[in-house]
Amino acid sequence: MEHELKKDRRKIRTKKLIRQALLELTAEKGLSKISVMDLAERAEINRGTFYLHYKDVADLVDQLKKEIFEGIKILSVELNPLEVGHYAERGEPYPAILKLLEYLLSHADYLRIMLSPNGDLQLPIQIKELIAERMLQHFETIMPDDPAVVIPWDYFLAFTSSASIGLLTHWMEQGNDLSTREVALMITQINSRGPLETLMRRVGNPHSNGREKAQNEE
Repeated sequence: MEHELKKDRRKIRTKKLIRQALLELTAEKGLSKISVMDLAERAEINRGTFYLHYKDVADLVDQLKKEIFEGIKILSVELNPLEVGHYAERGEPYPAILKLLEYLLSHADYLRIMLSPNGDLQLPIQIKELIAERMLQHFETIMPDDPAVVIPWDYFLAFTSSASIGLLTHWMEQGNDLSTREVALMITQINSRGPLETLMRRVGNPHSNGREKAQNEE
């Protein structure tokens, strides 16, 4: 039993070293330029040890991404675009968005680098598609397929999911300078009211906007 525990701890430690090496090298030279030799040297292990855990660099990236995606899949089930407006009216962040952001923040070291130009170029696309897929499930069960609507579902979801990924990427680039609650509130307001109206609203008063502020100052 003790031998197995030591073996498991050694395996966990080795994987952490490889993960850290991947992030450091990605930031320095770009994911596409990293080799197994690079990772082994940075993690101070031999290539044989690396191959005990991963087939190649792509397999390493896929496994790390799969771990993060499992959490996103679970939390994104709760995302229902039809509920966002209720929280926006009250000036509160949508709880499902807040929970998802808190989870993503726990993986900020990975996401900050992998969402950068040097990172995994497929990652933002895959996150966007996953979130859009989850939200679409709510629309399909609640709303009829009406050709008269101004914006078809797929276009609406493409816009909202792309905007959310853009905001997430910027938040990571800025070192998570804002709290998860602040970012969740922004996403809640933008998804409910649109970016321009959200921008023009006064802080602390969800029922006023920039024009009202100007009039009051006069």
